[in-house]
Amino acid sequence: MLAAEPLDIVCILTPPASRLRIVADVAIAGHAILVEKPMATTRADAEEMRQLCDAAGVPLSYGASYRHLPALKQARALIAEGAIGDVILLREDFIGGRGPASRAALPPWHYPEGGIGGTGMGLVDHGVHLIDAFAWLADSPVTWASGRGNRSGNALETEYAILGLASGATGHLLYEDGTWPTQLPSEGQFSWGASWDAAGYHPGGAWHTHPGSIHVHGTHGALRIFHYAHALYLTDADGTRQIALDGDPAPDHFRVQIDAFAAELRCGTPPATSADAGITALTVLEAIYASAGRNVAIES
Repeated sequence: MLAAEPLDIVCILTPPASRLRIVADVAIAGHAILVEKPMATTRADAEEMRQLCDAAGVPLSYGASYRHLPALKQARALIAEGAIGDVILLREDFIGGRGPASRAALPPWHYPEGGIGGTGMGLVDHGVHLIDAFAWLADSPVTWASGRGNRSGNALETEYAILGLASGATGHLLYEDGTWPTQLPSEGQFSWGASWDAAGYHPGGAWHTHPGSIHVHGTHGALRIFHYAHALYLTDADGTRQIALDGDPAPDHFRVQIDAFAAELRCGTPPATSADAGITALTVLEAIYASAGRNVAIES
């Protein structure tokens, strides 16, 4: 296919452990690449991907798909306008499931044994979205990190991360999908978009009892971002109100991501979400794993 077809973009959506070899093949063939999250299983592999593409003159875009969700885009615009003042805390958690027996780690061919790993709703396979999104929302890089993540092949534990941003804001992630949720049914949200959680895929267009959400707290207000349910709420001294959103809900953000990359290729501009974003996310993940609960500085 690489040799015979006039391809414009190759999207590499295979398990992370396989991506370096495929990037090498596609780069040699001279095709533009969009690589899914996490970019690889190690920072070293991700950096090699960037080097291969740079040497071949091939554009390499990182699939930070949360940046294309309408609720996050509108939240970022509100933060930039000063709607909630200075950001002081960003947080997201997923705690629920159907007990320990209901969850299973992603297999070794996805995340090789001994390295980063865990479940589909854990720190690596899901939390990597938030590591990128927190810094993007606050427009401030992560400068230190601590926490604990599951390793492939080991017993599954509760995962967490505390992130320090250059601005002084703190990020907090907490994941445990081997228990039961505590939210009450009335605390749910009508979900306009498709979503994923420990129970699997939800097509949207229905009441979702436990929708995922991101909380952003500032000095003048706070935002509740229902990224998949396609809803955004602003709370400040005037009370709580829903903010209108432009664009279609998930899974349309994947189309928007591809459209953006295609437009960049047509214009000859570098990818707005480059390999650097994927490498940074892996750098933070590796610092969390290395921390053993201690703060570890992130070097850019």
